[in-house]
Amino acid sequence: MKIIELGYLLVGAPDTSQWRAFGENVLGTMMIDGPEGALYAKIDERKFRIAILPGHEDGLMASGWLVRDQDEFRVARSELEAARVKITDGDGTGAALRQVQDYFAFEDPAGHRHEIGWGPISDFAPFASPVGVSRFVTENLGLGHIVLAASEAFDAEYDFWTKTCCFELSDILKLAMPQGIARVSFLHCGNPRQHSLALGEIPFPGGCLHVMLEVGDIVDVGRALDRVEQHGAKLFATLGQHVNDDMVSFYVMTPGGFPLEYGCGGKQMDWTRHVAFETTRGDIWGHKYQF
Repeated sequence: MKIIELGYLLVGAPDTSQWRAFGENVLGTMMIDGPEGALYAKIDERKFRIAILPGHEDGLMASGWLVRDQDEFRVARSELEAARVKITDGDGTGAALRQVQDYFAFEDPAGHRHEIGWGPISDFAPFASPVGVSRFVTENLGLGHIVLAASEAFDAEYDFWTKTCCFELSDILKLAMPQGIARVSFLHCGNPRQHSLALGEIPFPGGCLHVMLEVGDIVDVGRALDRVEQHGAKLFATLGQHVNDDMVSFYVMTPGGFPLEYGCGGKQMDWTRHVAFETTRGDIWGHKYQF
């Protein structure tokens, strides 16, 4: 199986109004009406990268992973079936919503829902931020990254993503928590982003520890931080820089109840030269959590 990127996210909401305001005014994404009442957050030439689906509880509904082509799609499905993973095939209406040729869904050992799709559909309309964000960094890297809680099934979760789904280890972080040491494993797939997925041995409501969007430069980050204050969004962590991927970022709570990391300067890797490592701290500086 060769997953190449985190292609899209599906997010639930009772209605989409809060997300429309948050996306346009705080994140600087284009918010576009989609089919069946969905709201698309557009950040590049793709039709969308985050789809907000009304009539659901707030929270992450699914992570959408892309493979290179139809042959790889068939291989991925076959390998998951061989691993006795229950698969739910997509349909035409769902494919139209996701703007892909085809997709299927499954759950990982921690109960998180994922989808694998191929052939994203786009009219390649340019991204034009309503508040002047220069760009979101996605080309050949995917949407960004996602960090999922796996407090009760960390070992099974890690084995599933590395052995069944063929992700590889980027680095390890061990955090001192009230309940003891918590492991965090950062994983990469078929692109140079330092990690597209991370698994945390950390409980969190809804199971999504955060998602990350990367913008063009520190000016975009600074202006977004101003907009967080201006529009009364809740800051989750102050500005800081990570050890493992060099990202300079802050974290803000989304209407979906999970944090979003908004940063720039993420490291792009040459995996032929990479050696997996453990870091004893997560940040070079900053990232003070606002609990």
